[in-house]
Amino acid sequence: MNITMEDIPINPNWTRLDILAVVCERVLEEEEEIVKETAMHEAESREKLMRVENPNRPIDDQVKTRIKTRKREYDPEDKRRRIIGKKRKKSETGKILPMPQIVKDRINQLEKGVKEVKFIIEKEIFKTDCGEHQNRLSIPITQVVEKFLTDEEEKYLCMPSNGNRINFKKVRVIDPSLDIYELELRRWKMTESAIYALNGKWTKMRVRNKIKKGNTIQIWAVRMDDDELIIVIMKLSPDEKTKVIN
Repeated sequence: MNITMEDIPINPNWTRLDILAVVCERVLEEEEEIVKETAMHEAESREKLMRVENPNRPIDDQVKTRIKTRKREYDPEDKRRRIIGKKRKKSETGKILPMPQIVKDRINQLEKGVKEVKFIIEKEIFKTDCGEHQNRLSIPITQVVEKFLTDEEEKYLCMPSNGNRINFKKVRVIDPSLDIYELELRRWKMTESAIYALNGKWTKMRVRNKIKKGNTIQIWAVRMDDDELIIVIMKLSPDEKTKVIN
């Protein structure tokens, strides 16, 4: 987790001890939000697995409440839906929607061969994903469906660079509007877990694509034949989102 002095409004009358206290408070707030996000993801994943194994099992009341609170109106101005123009069909397992052909065509425009495509995660956008001072999209490592980093990349992200800052990997990201940004992929160690984080131009991408708290996204990893890692982010409409209720 990287917090700079730009993220914190400094009062010129503060002492060094005051500044340290504010920084510590900000770190604890972010850790608490991420722990809550991870716990919610894990609870929903367990419920989905139980529903697959036993379709007639009553849905946990807490999960039912979370589903209800996440209902939202579909935004007709969503550019990604205008581009694709039609619904995608779920896979035979009903768990993962296939990558749209128009996204595959966008990848092919990069004029590189594709070595492999891996599904990383389907996640809900939380408050901390929308915070401008955080400026990052979190990916709980415990919720990653397929390992998408090489052992060398994983090791590199765990190593410190200058000072106490952890290394990051620059990656190209295809957004829901099929535009390409360059973001920074990091790995942050939390108190009881760890997350990957995409930051840099994340806030600019999020605002441009109207990604808000409560939205659901899918994240894919595309490994090109020259070993470049490209991340694809797709914003799901309410009817595309993986459903717990049949």
